[in-house]
Amino acid sequence: ELSPPSFPKAGHLHCVEGGSKEMAATVNSEARRKANLRVLQRLDSGIVDLAITASHVVLYEFNNGKSNWEKKNVEGSLFVTKRSESPRFKLIVLNRSSTENLEVPISSSFQLQNRDPYMIFKDTSKTDSSGVVEEKIRGIWFHDGDERDKIASYLDNVVKSLIQIDEMEKNRQQARTTDHGGNVSGQVAKDAGAALLSTLTQGMSVGDCAQSIQPASTPSPSIHQNLVLDKKSLQLSLLSLMQDERFIDLIHAQYIKVVQSRSARQNRQQEQHQQHRK
Repeated sequence: ELSPPSFPKAGHLHCVEGGSKEMAATVNSEARRKANLRVLQRLDSGIVDLAITASHVVLYEFNNGKSNWEKKNVEGSLFVTKRSESPRFKLIVLNRSSTENLEVPISSSFQLQNRDPYMIFKDTSKTDSSGVVEEKIRGIWFHDGDERDKIASYLDNVVKSLIQIDEMEKNRQQARTTDHGGNVSGQVAKDAGAALLSTLTQGMSVGDCAQSIQPASTPSPSIHQNLVLDKKSLQLSLLSLMQDERFIDLIHAQYIKVVQSRSARQNRQQEQHQQHRK
């Protein structure tokens, strides 16, 4: 087991996001979140939202040759972002020390350990000139222990979900090669998926979605009229839909509506709060 890095004490920090407590109290958290999101979207246009953040972190890396930890020239605010395409999640540290940021895609193989006051993880996001994956053991020191616990817990849940998705995809691939002996055939899953998509889009106007969404093919009447699926059939049907861009468009359109509605509600609350203060 690797020895933990020697991290600086909290008193060694010279700045924390938001400045002094007095300044932080006057800065609207939602405005800061939107500003951070715009900055991150300039770095990665695939980012659609911020999942969770940490105010100040410092990056360390384990040197296999020397068998010790080395502080890297990376420190600043940490963000776990949501993306519109694969990888769906990415860990980013906006570096205050240089222009080189830390960017780590989160996949089902992502491994981490939460050990006070740091989070250790295996980074396999880089490859060398010959295409071989460079495996690095890295440790992130957190100024705020509560932020570390929340981020480690969030990433753990994300990885578990991604593992389940990978397993479902594996089952779907296996189902394609099997007959009707206990498994739903690929055509039945496709038809059920089309029926599900048709059900989801019933009654929707063009204003409810970026474009009119209709099933790719018309499912058989018996499936459409009697859409009662067991768990396995539903699982395969949803996996089939995940490969359909129109289904993703539908979900994304609904997601945008929720985000915009939440933003509008927060803006109204902010305006009401400012009016009360006056």
